[in-house]
Amino acid sequence: MKTEDIFEKGSVWKAIAKMCIPVILVMLVTTAYNMADMLFVGRTGDANQVAAISLSSPMFMLLMTCGTLVGGGGCAVISRALGAKDHDLVRACSGACTALTVGFGILLGGAVLLFPDRFVGLFGADDATWQYTKEYVCIMALGAPVVIFSNAFANLLRADGDTVTAAIVSILGSVVNIILDPILISGLHMGVRGAAIATVLSNVLTAGIVLSRVCRKASVLTLNPLCALRMPRAFWLVFSLGVPSAISNLLGGFVGILSNNISMQYGADVVAAMGVGGKPGMIVAMVVMGLALGVQPMLAYNAGAGNTARIKETLKKTALLIVAVGTALTALCFVFRYPIVGLFLQDSALTELSCHVTVIGLLVMPVVGLNYLAVSYLQAIGLAGRATLLSIARQGLVYVPALLILHAVFGMEGIFWAGAAADFIAVLLSVYYLLRRPKTV
Repeated sequence: MKTEDIFEKGSVWKAIAKMCIPVILVMLVTTAYNMADMLFVGRTGDANQVAAISLSSPMFMLLMTCGTLVGGGGCAVISRALGAKDHDLVRACSGACTALTVGFGILLGGAVLLFPDRFVGLFGADDATWQYTKEYVCIMALGAPVVIFSNAFANLLRADGDTVTAAIVSILGSVVNIILDPILISGLHMGVRGAAIATVLSNVLTAGIVLSRVCRKASVLTLNPLCALRMPRAFWLVFSLGVPSAISNLLGGFVGILSNNISMQYGADVVAAMGVGGKPGMIVAMVVMGLALGVQPMLAYNAGAGNTARIKETLKKTALLIVAVGTALTALCFVFRYPIVGLFLQDSALTELSCHVTVIGLLVMPVVGLNYLAVSYLQAIGLAGRATLLSIARQGLVYVPALLILHAVFGMEGIFWAGAAADFIAVLLSVYYLLRRPKTV
């Protein structure tokens, strides 16, 4: 069986490469398409539209939260079930994932469409950015079910050992999004509406590919929710193990709302500069996150099989790789920060401010991947509570107080430093969990 060959036998380094390279490629292309919206909107020269993209980011984060909750939890449970050779549980959990993605998409998308102004106000938009932000979030709400589904089931394909199809799905969707952006944003002069439409259409394509793969190819995965109804605990297993990753995204959306509301005190230009200034750090974060997510199915599989030695070796080698890659990419992003920021902004003063934000954001990037690895490890071995605590610590317990305190003391400069402070403390806590003796439960 493919999963046995990858997860249990042979070189750990080869297994890490096989599992992580496709995920890293997906992360890089996904980062590119996330940047594409701001890149082409930035070419309009309208700082309000650039700010609207940043202000709308909590909406995208909410969709990703639902997708990560289902996909992350489903990936961990299914990988462990495959390791334990429990195929009935695999089918039940994949069926539960189908029901959950559709349900979350309808509930979240419906809420935004019914009360768009409340969401736009919550996201921190002012008079100048209100209409742009509203257009973006409403279009994203219409596509909520397919966005959540495509994100969730790409993770489930990895759990089944099919990293290639998972990568192709995400990469193709991202490429389509990047192609559509200039056509809709600039060619048809749709601005932020074009950015949102491009994102939804690309996810429609990836959702169709995932449906085709699961339905046609022999696999233990299923789209049938009835399989879950015959084993109701599958819903709880997916939900409980998906919460740690999902809560990180959810809190990320919340702190984004809080940060945007505070930043808007200094004007839309500052919001735009912060959004652009975070892009170089996002490149580093996505790559090291790809390493952490890539090994999660292998960690979970060996947890289900009771292979503690394999877990320990995988953790050690992945941690070394994360720090090495994180350090190299951080150095590159620091050196080329001006060209990267210059892709999005044409104003020299905004470019300088964005580069200042970039430098602060890169300070902890060499080791930030250890936080993602610790969360993936705790999810993989079934310690959902500790994984949730680690996610909350970074995005909520540390970031929010740091943001409020640093802003009160240092004003606008304090906003820029809050993220780096939260990352540093989260990494320290993550190292504590990673240094403890791996165990299976």
